[in-house]
Amino acid sequence: MKRIVFALPLLAFAGLALAVPPKDPKVIHGMMDELRELHDAGIALHKDLDPAKKAELKTCQEKHADLPEQARTLRERAAKLPVLAYRVNLTMAANDAVACVACDTDGSACDSIPGALQRVQKQLDAPQTPKQ
Repeated sequence: MKRIVFALPLLAFAGLALAVPPKDPKVIHGMMDELRELHDAGIALHKDLDPAKKAELKTCQEKHADLPEQARTLRERAAKLPVLAYRVNLTMAANDAVACVACDTDGSACDSIPGALQRVQKQLDAPQTPKQ
């Protein structure tokens, strides 16, 4: 068990040390922008919302019905990315975005989105592996 715990950070570091470039960085940047927008919308949505009040909850769900669907669509697109490092981080962030923008949650899922975006940005900024 200790070996696994020790090996995981090394694998993460090795993955950043020899990053694989995305086929189209614009797609990755676009997904990151969408996640930032969903994150901001989720934070704003939960700022004054009391999910215990059914009337507020219903109003929120009617007003923001498109946000969870938008996040689910983004999650599906992220899951189809060809490069594993981007696929994993963006899919996980989009999954958190689904919960972040849902009116019937506490909004705590919003907290993990910035960290995932930072990991993706580090991957984009890391030295690229040589093409063979």
